[in-house]
Amino acid sequence: MGRPLPEPYIPLLMIPVFFVVFFIPAACEEVGWMGYAVDPMQDRWSALTTGLILGSVWALWHVIPWLEANNIVWVAGQCFSTIGLRVLIVWLYNNTGKSVFAAIVFHDMINVSEFLFPNYGSYYNPVISGAITAVIVMIVTFLWGPKTLARFRFGRPQASQEDGSLM
Repeated sequence: MGRPLPEPYIPLLMIPVFFVVFFIPAACEEVGWMGYAVDPMQDRWSALTTGLILGSVWALWHVIPWLEANNIVWVAGQCFSTIGLRVLIVWLYNNTGKSVFAAIVFHDMINVSEFLFPNYGSYYNPVISGAITAVIVMIVTFLWGPKTLARFRFGRPQASQEDGSLM
């Protein structure tokens, strides 16, 4: 983009502090999103649709604070990125035995990484991260399928434990 980046400074000793600080709100959010809302939604809609709906609500939840500190392009990019990240959290949740803890840790690490690199997040660009996230969401959706985001399409058929036949 033609913009110079500073020499990255990542305060390694602050990572555990940020992890704990961001863990608490991530836990509160994910208990609601993944512990309460996601399963009934997936019973009604596909995992992809559930992720897109929850991601949209999640993004709208944060719009006011984002607008107070950033321009509209930044906010639009952050909303786009947030929606994609929610789809990835649904994918992670569905592929970890419905682990809310996995969703919490992933959410926590999103916040930690955005805040740390480089130089306390001063060069974080949600338009770029949103584009990268969208590509990852498309790959995940293609490989695992939109219905459950949990059935890898190109895996080997597994043998049944009862009779040894292929499923």
